[in-house]
Amino acid sequence: MAEELFHNFYRLDIPLPHNPLKNLNSYFLRGQNGARSLLIDTGFCQDACRSAMSDQLASIGADLDHTDIFLTHLHSDHAGLAPELIRPGGHIYISEIDLRYLRAFEQSATWDAIDTLYAAEGFPPDELEALHGRNPAKDFAPPPCDSYTCVHDGDLLDYGGRKLRCIATGGHTPGHLCLWDDETHTMFLGDHILFSITPNITAWPGYFNALGQYLKSLDKISTYDIRTALPAHRAVICPAKERIAQLKEHHARRLAEVLSIVTEQPGITAYETAGHMTWSIRCTSWAEFPLTQRWFAVGESMAHLEYLMAAGNIERYQDGRVYRYRLSGTK
Repeated sequence: MAEELFHNFYRLDIPLPHNPLKNLNSYFLRGQNGARSLLIDTGFCQDACRSAMSDQLASIGADLDHTDIFLTHLHSDHAGLAPELIRPGGHIYISEIDLRYLRAFEQSATWDAIDTLYAAEGFPPDELEALHGRNPAKDFAPPPCDSYTCVHDGDLLDYGGRKLRCIATGGHTPGHLCLWDDETHTMFLGDHILFSITPNITAWPGYFNALGQYLKSLDKISTYDIRTALPAHRAVICPAKERIAQLKEHHARRLAEVLSIVTEQPGITAYETAGHMTWSIRCTSWAEFPLTQRWFAVGESMAHLEYLMAAGNIERYQDGRVYRYRLSGTK
């Protein structure tokens, strides 16, 4: 149900069925004195999200005819419902970088290219084929829409009596954005900082070293005096600065683990590397991983391998149609 956090400012609890994220925290800022309202993130393009969003917007008397939408990033659990919620003349704000990727993902050729990329990193073709129709990133994505308006780092939006500054925080997606309210020291974090789970950092076509960019973005956010942290999933369980330190420590451990795996098993693929990494999931072995979660895990493996390549620790070489990894300067 909708929760009023402050006067005319609400958190909407949007369920994400059969998804380990469990829910999306959408936020609604009601416009004052006839001004337009703002909805931040929307949920998957699926019935459970659609019904919850409709019911909760109705419960607070939201008027979609006078509401704009802000997307922290392009992922389907954030952007999926935006095209059907926006009304004529309304704006769907998104970063220019993420909009380019969103447009590309509307084309089947882009998903074919991603399949080719994952196959080159060792993902078995039969498992990729089995994923078709089972990947929420693709299956619950927003339909094509002409209502997008690009915003950039430093841009100001004025909604609900708050002046919200866009902050570029690339890493989780190439064009991820947070929103900062300097007056109340409030930050809408999207998936940049989550508190009880770790944001997925994956490899992206045309965006090298996503993890390196993510860590830089964490450093950028650490300079803000965040007193009210508003993540897109689950609850806040510690101060933002403390969580930033935890996330950086987590990835330092992850990088050491991946480097150790490559050291001990030269010639390993990204898919095989993921199978040896430590994961917080109720499975006793890599073979038990749900296929969708295996896909996300391999993407995260690729991101950590890219970071180590950028740092000069390891190198990638081609073995037929597959890429393999080894320590730099070894054969």
